Amino acid sequence: MNRHSIDAEYLPDNAGCTVSTVQYLTTPPGRELLESVEHFSSAAPMNVACIARLRRRWSAQYIHAAAIVCECHRRAATDGGKFPPSPANPQRFWAVPEALQQATSRAVAAHKATRFAAAMPGQIILDGCCGIGGDSLGLADAGPVVAVEADTLRAWLARRNALATPTRHAIHVIQADIRHVPLQLSSIAGFHIDPARRSHGRRSFRYEDMFPGPSIIEMLIRNISHGAIKLSPAVDFGHLPPGHLELIGENRVTVQAVLWTGKIAATLGPTARTVTLLINNSPPWSITGQPETITRLCPPATWIYEVDGAVIRSGLCPELLRRISCAAVTIDGGYITSDELLIHPALTAFRVRHVMPYLERSLRRWLAENKIHAPATAACLEIKTRGGLGLDTDALQRRLKNSGPWTILIYRAANGIAAAMTQRYVATTPSDSLPAPHLGAEHK
Repeated sequence: MNRHSIDAEYLPDNAGCTVSTVQYLTTPPGRELLESVEHFSSAAPMNVACIARLRRRWSAQYIHAAAIVCECHRRAATDGGKFPPSPANPQRFWAVPEALQQATSRAVAAHKATRFAAAMPGQIILDGCCGIGGDSLGLADAGPVVAVEADTLRAWLARRNALATPTRHAIHVIQADIRHVPLQLSSIAGFHIDPARRSHGRRSFRYEDMFPGPSIIEMLIRNISHGAIKLSPAVDFGHLPPGHLELIGENRVTVQAVLWTGKIAATLGPTARTVTLLINNSPPWSITGQPETITRLCPPATWIYEVDGAVIRSGLCPELLRRISCAAVTIDGGYITSDELLIHPALTAFRVRHVMPYLERSLRRWLAENKIHAPATAACLEIKTRGGLGLDTDALQRRLKNSGPWTILIYRAANGIAAAMTQRYVATTPSDSLPAPHLGAEHK
């Protein structure tokens, strides 16, 4: 690739690594270097003495590349990492930091692959702007993948990860600019693309600022029957092409939006939206409906719930409220309430003990009167806010420290700013005072 053919703002940050320095790590002396770096950094970051010992045999550029690759593999493979090893795939995952941060996790990629598999099983999928191959690895369980990546190093990393990961179908990685690579579109049944999202060197949430731009994306939409565009959850929904928008949350973090196009969008409902939540090893939970606004607020009842951010961002809180028979506490649906305890993948539960108008001196007085003598290992005071209140919660928490394991929810209510004094519900802690958990109407 001619790197000058792409604006400098879109050139990726590869942390000083090159194809030659990373490729060296696959040679016998390079593998020995990787093992040495892993040994030295297993307990703590490498110090000057460790690096000096390595410099007796290897040059600084190779040591640097080994340190980067080892650290990225450690992050990817740890509990909660994007690419944990398994008995079927114990191999190293190859990455550089920015690419790993941007990569789709194995769980999210597998979820997206199920939509392709249901719509076009075993047919060819184009993965444009594939990065280090996170999505490609998932999509290859639905059909053969042609993965295209402009950056030379990231294309090499994607190829390496594809070779090391067992998949149902083959992955063919092409190092090329998606704008110029000759594609036989008639042979491609589905496409997935992850455009860069920067404008003048800064992250942008405008569809018009994506790279490759709307002209390439919309050409793919016109010519390929099934499509998916990976987007930031903060993208301006109002300027996207027609399609079905899905917000995906993973372990309480809204990780991406996907615009489904073509026949997949038609199946899901082109005017509706979907939220899918992936929590550890539990089956995916999804809700589909029309985005709406909340028009009626209620004061907290026995239980107040923090709703997953993906549901809030999607505008589907009213749909969720109807399904689980709850009422909204805040206008964005971020806090909702019920008299019964609900155990639900989209909700974090808090037991309400007292609700008052928000004044710091009132909080201080109530906490002093309701001191809990908890063990040293118990959770500390927690403060959460909704409604753009502009409060410095860290400073407030410091001023109210040593007040016991309370969670204070401060929010914009119908008649002013309110504070709910609550205790976070932890499912593994039995309590005779808690009612039997209730799953809500959607699970009956």
